[in-house]
Amino acid sequence: MIGYCVTPMPELASYRLRVQIPAQHLGMPHQIGCTGRPTFFYKNGNARLAESLTGGVVYDVVNDHFRGKNAADYHAMCSIADRITVSSEVMAETVMAYTGRESVVIDDPYESEEKPAECYGDGVLWFGHSANIQSLVPHLETPRLLICSNLSKASVQWSLENEQKCLQGCAVALLTGNNHGASTNRVVKAIRAGRFVVMPADSPHSWGEFAPYVWIGDVRQGVRWALNNREEACKKITAAQLYTREKYAPSLIAAQWTEVFASI
Repeated sequence: MIGYCVTPMPELASYRLRVQIPAQHLGMPHQIGCTGRPTFFYKNGNARLAESLTGGVVYDVVNDHFRGKNAADYHAMCSIADRITVSSEVMAETVMAYTGRESVVIDDPYESEEKPAECYGDGVLWFGHSANIQSLVPHLETPRLLICSNLSKASVQWSLENEQKCLQGCAVALLTGNNHGASTNRVVKAIRAGRFVVMPADSPHSWGEFAPYVWIGDVRQGVRWALNNREEACKKITAAQLYTREKYAPSLIAAQWTEVFASI
C-alpha cells in the first residue's frame, strides 16, 4: 500500500494537486496520513522517519528551498529518497544542480470543470498565492485589474469558490509568477475556466508551452488585443482547452505517479 506521509490540507494547492487528486485515480491501494510501501513525502518531508523506512521513499520537490532555513531538510530528503519527483523541467534542473540526482517530471492535474470559451466585459483578473505578488507589481496599473489572493489587501480573499467566481466574471486572466520552476497549474486553470491568458515575457518557463494559445509579452498590449479581438481570443482558448483536456487529465497524471510508485 502506498502511504502519503503528509498532513491533509485541502486549502494548499500542493496538497490537492500532488496528493489528493492523483491519489483518487491511482491503480493501487493507498492511504493519506501514514507510511506505506513506498511512502510519499513532500515539502520539508521527515528525514529521520524516511531513513528508517524499508519500503522505499518518493520525495516530491514542490519548491526550490535548497538554500535558506529549509535547505537541510531538502538536501537530506533528496539523499534518502529512492525516487525524486518534480512538477517542471526547471525544477528537475534545480534538483540536479543542487544534489546531482535525476528526478521524474510529473505535472499537476487540472482540478476544475471546463467552461465555454468566453471574453465578455473588460475585467482583468490576477489570481494566485501571495508569494507571487511581487511579480505583479510592474503590472498593478493594468486597467480594471482585480486581485484574488490570500494577500490581506487583495480585492477578493482567495478560496477555491471565490477563485472560480472571479474567473467567470473576468474577460482576461493576467498571470505572473516569481517561481521560474513553477508548474503549469494556474495557466491550465484559467484555460479550463474559458478565459484568455496574458502573461509577461519573464513568466515561469513551463508556461511557455502554451505560447500558441496565449499572449506572452507586453501585458497591456495583450489585454488590449484580447478585448479588441474577442472572437479570435475565444478560438485560441478553445484550442488551448483541447490541448489541455487530455494532457492534464487526473487519470493520466495519476498513471505517471503509479509508474513511479511501482518502480520501487
